Amino acid sequence: MTRLSGRRRMIALAVFCATAGAAQAEICATLGPTQYVDSIQYCVSSALAPQAGNDYGPDNLLDWDNRTAWCEGVRGYGEGQTITLTFYGAPPFSRLIFMNGYAKSEKVYFNNARPRTVEIVTDTGSRVVTQLPDTPGEIYVDLPRLQYHRQVRITVLDVYTGMKYADTCLNFVGADFEASEQMLNQ
Repeated sequence: MTRLSGRRRMIALAVFCATAGAAQAEICATLGPTQYVDSIQYCVSSALAPQAGNDYGPDNLLDWDNRTAWCEGVRGYGEGQTITLTFYGAPPFSRLIFMNGYAKSEKVYFNNARPRTVEIVTDTGSRVVTQLPDTPGEIYVDLPRLQYHRQVRITVLDVYTGMKYADTCLNFVGADFEASEQMLNQ
């Protein structure tokens, strides 16, 4: 039997607890019709409870606002926490856009943890494990091919630790429909 160090044991326990709690209801928000989709449902496995007038739910993942962010709500750094996007009436796409961290200010960004390594799994069988740069700007992650993805699940595998808080936060995630539309029109 392999012995795990204290930190690895805690990560393994957190992943186990997140997996064991998968039957628990996710917290969801829906983006209504846009020029590209009928709707997109954003579901997260947990969210930090509101505090100091701020809310940290999944609706913050779809608003393109640096002053808001989804922050996971479990003990520790949030390894194993998930974000699931379900697309309704969407065109094919081959790229995701992320805005990492909680970019309200440079201080807030570095005080909170940010996803470092994520696993992206789609309903079409695509799987990508990638390291997100530690930057609050737009980050593009390519999927293997242009397809009609109906569901994308993003799992936090590792984080950039925060200087003050263990909460792992993400400003935005979504499909890059504009880039896919340009590919289709070429």
